Amino acid sequence: MITVTRIGKHLGAEISGVDLSQPLDDNTFAQIANAFFDNEVAFFRNQHLTPAQQIAFTRRFGTLEAHVRKESRLGGHDEIFVLSNKLDANGKAIGAQDAGRFWHSDLSYKRQPSMLSALYAVEVPVKDGVALGNTYFASSTAAYAALPEATKQRVDSLRNVHSYREYRLKNYAAQQGEEQRGIRTVQEHAPTPEQLASVPDTEMNVVRVHPVTKRKGLFINEGHTAYLTGISRAESDAELASLYAHIIQPEFIYGHSWRVGDLLMWDNIAVQHKATFDYDPLPRLMYRTTVRGPVVM
Repeated sequence: MITVTRIGKHLGAEISGVDLSQPLDDNTFAQIANAFFDNEVAFFRNQHLTPAQQIAFTRRFGTLEAHVRKESRLGGHDEIFVLSNKLDANGKAIGAQDAGRFWHSDLSYKRQPSMLSALYAVEVPVKDGVALGNTYFASSTAAYAALPEATKQRVDSLRNVHSYREYRLKNYAAQQGEEQRGIRTVQEHAPTPEQLASVPDTEMNVVRVHPVTKRKGLFINEGHTAYLTGISRAESDAELASLYAHIIQPEFIYGHSWRVGDLLMWDNIAVQHKATFDYDPLPRLMYRTTVRGPVVM
């Protein structure tokens, strides 16, 4: 029997009493899945997982994605996306060093955006006994529920375009700004024409109904949303800025302090997240698996 301990007001829970390195019977997995979707973000402490075991567990939720950034996949395990500031013997990055700079939902720019992601902590930077590199999550379902009825009626009819190309441009501009301010940053790999062609811009509703929980949420994010359709760019920018500010109010947020051995899962339909880059040059190494979601319209 698993134990579920709610941490945040609207999202975030610890699930204990299970070893994810071992095969799970259907009943235990069903309990985990129910607790996860109910809490939108869930974590398991003190896990000892090989890449194959992480893949096997998350595959129970659906088809796994291989990230478009091939250079950041784990060798021999295309399903694992490596997040790290570590370099190999030749000074080459072993994983993505810039992921999570903006609030975003993983792969929201795809026709089949991600259902969920699972991040496993292999190395966690610690300074003076305090773990660095927290990850923050905001519930877009709780944010939608808290909107005034007039605002709900307005946004219910809006559509937005998610763009991987614009996301990479935003990331590059942010890095350039950091360099100009004297902040050490590592330049990301430039996307290839092949990578960009594989993820064309995608238009979808601003309000999305979750396929499992049936909760309505705001499916927009500052990282991947380029603009709202059907209105001027100025109107789009103003509307998006207002909604973004609403979503990341403290009451809708759960912040996770990492420990080695954490396996943390988040619902990419119900939440968006943002990384904290306060640890370099201390080493950080995380493995992410991502489960494909349904086609969005």
